[in-house]
Amino acid sequence: MFLSEIKKFVSDVGITFVSSALCMFLGFPITVLLGRYLGASDLGLYRMVNTIFGTLMLFATIGIPASVIKYVAEFRDNEEKLREIISASLITSILLGLFSFSFIYINAGIFADLFNMPELTGLLKILAFAFPFSIISNTLLGLLNGLREMTKNACVSIIQSASLLIFTFLLVFKCGVNGAVIGIVLSSVLTTILLVFIQQISKLTFSNIYGTIVQIIDFGSKTVLSNAINLINYQADTLMIGYFMTKMDVGVYSVAIMFAKLIWILPDSLQRITFPLISEYHAKKMSDSIKQVVEKCMKYSCLFLIFISTFFIFWGEEVIDLIFGNEFEGSYFPLIILLIGTLFYGITKSVGSIFASIGKVSLVYKIPLVSAVLNIILNSMLIPLYGINGAALATTISLLVSVTLMIHFMEKLIDIKIDYFWYLKVLFLSGIIVCLYLILKNLINDMLLESVLMILELILFIVLFIDARDKNKIFQLFCVQVN
Repeated sequence: MFLSEIKKFVSDVGITFVSSALCMFLGFPITVLLGRYLGASDLGLYRMVNTIFGTLMLFATIGIPASVIKYVAEFRDNEEKLREIISASLITSILLGLFSFSFIYINAGIFADLFNMPELTGLLKILAFAFPFSIISNTLLGLLNGLREMTKNACVSIIQSASLLIFTFLLVFKCGVNGAVIGIVLSSVLTTILLVFIQQISKLTFSNIYGTIVQIIDFGSKTVLSNAINLINYQADTLMIGYFMTKMDVGVYSVAIMFAKLIWILPDSLQRITFPLISEYHAKKMSDSIKQVVEKCMKYSCLFLIFISTFFIFWGEEVIDLIFGNEFEGSYFPLIILLIGTLFYGITKSVGSIFASIGKVSLVYKIPLVSAVLNIILNSMLIPLYGINGAALATTISLLVSVTLMIHFMEKLIDIKIDYFWYLKVLFLSGIIVCLYLILKNLINDMLLESVLMILELILFIVLFIDARDKNKIFQLFCVQVN
């Protein structure tokens, strides 16, 4: 990649990373508030509502946001085609939103009976009002992502998270968990209005409307299956804990899964950039650039993931106790189990949309299908025996299977060479640091020991594992920004 392209890529990643970090920071107090003020049971209810919301939203959008990202990235220089894609996607989104609202509102009681949680009926009826707005806003965010207007995308995401936090704090003390769900609806409405204003879409075109809708749905529907399977890997544990156990267990486990997925902040940020970027490179037949993006994203995601995982191994128990209290002390052990899976999965997650970007859509759902089936089987076997620890183990195994399959097909189809020796050296070094911690923790002050080891790991990562050429490029970019 040329320096200008690298500068754009680094800038986009930086903006997206800061946005993701701020959104996570703004969302964190909601979990703390519900856990501390309402308790594990109501936090469990809220997490069940969020899980159901995310699952149903996946099917309700039928993959339109992913289609918008791909086709807008490919045709952003073709103004007429771009207008057709935007119009077709918005019209379809409006119709899907109205249908989704009706479906959820009418069938709220069925979901409540399925999980034996009567309180879900009222909560889901409230949530139904969020669907039309969320579907439209997701489509418009996909448009910004496809155009690589990451600053606008980041601002909208931050405003959405901030408004959700504000609405939740204003309503939860008077309305309890109902107020938290109302906050989801109000933040969805505000986000949609803001996006419509930003895009300044004054009129839609009906030119080639039918053909464009078919094109969008054809690609999007294929990604839905993939995303649905991925969602099983992400959410099956929570849903099955809700089915086999209690809402309190869901609440305790939700804290573990929240911290385990926290380490994905960088890979998630990278993926939002690599999806449209690799789509553009593939359209221009720039295979070497694709390989370079994949290599750098995976390696530096690995360093970040291991460093943050080390932090949670050292301080996770204290952090959970400090923030959530003794009621959530059972969250630490499943967190450690989950970190194994989320660490390795996060390495490939940074380029997780690569097969969709290069048109290998069938692989997008075939790869996670195996791990999803395994996930369901293991959860159904292990949760009744080992509770939330069994759910964590099932999820970790399924994520490891998904990583193995994805790397296999990347090497086979895209001719990407994975530097396994580099990854082994990083893991070996990190293993030594963790072993030193376990050996010395009873001999040296915990805080001092943990701090020294974390700083040592950071220095060694920078010195030994970041390529000298990348250091020079980063330095050049820094100089350009300063000047």
